[in-house]
Amino acid sequence: MSPLRCYLVEWYRAALVGETVDRFTAVLHNCAAVISAGGGNVQLLTVLAVPADEVIFGVFAATSPDLVARACVQAGIPAQRLSAAIDARIPQP
Repeated sequence: MSPLRCYLVEWYRAALVGETVDRFTAVLHNCAAVISAGGGNVQLLTVLAVPADEVIFGVFAATSPDLVARACVQAGIPAQRLSAAIDARIPQP
């Protein structure tokens, strides 16, 4: 199996609020889980919202950018920008 790499997805949204970010996160997480259960390997690592800039970022780990794009499309929020193979560190507690 291919190694997991990190990918950054960007969405531009006006009027970001906590509920919107929570809904984004839940839907993306669920779609990634469905794809992984079907044999793909994609995980949502974190979602960051910057309301002042009207942007949401998602960091994914996956074996390919196609799986990340598919998770976003299935969630109904296609990536507006997907940066492949970023270098990210998510510290574990």
